[in-house]
Amino acid sequence: MICLEINTLKDWIEHVVNNQRPVIVSFFAEWCAPCHKLNPQLKQEVEKNPEKWQLALVNVNNEELYDVVQQFAMAQVPSVCLFNMGTQTDLMKGYSERKIKSFLEKIRC
Repeated sequence: MICLEINTLKDWIEHVVNNQRPVIVSFFAEWCAPCHKLNPQLKQEVEKNPEKWQLALVNVNNEELYDVVQQFAMAQVPSVCLFNMGTQTDLMKGYSERKIKSFLEKIRC
């Protein structure tokens, strides 16, 4: 599965913390216009290399994931983190074409 929806703390632990593959985690909100531009770009990138990455989507309005959102998104959306073996290794806050291009170039290496 290329795109995972993280809805519970159990999902977070199973699909992000305990995942053996790198996971791109997008913290988004339904009301966030830049998020609606960013997530399709991330999905497209992951689809190019599905054996290398997984994409996890976390809605910041999910109360069960409040602590996770506070730790990694810090109330700014969009926020995108790269996790490798359960550890955050990269972070992008906000959205611009330049930021997403730079982030994707870094993670491709």
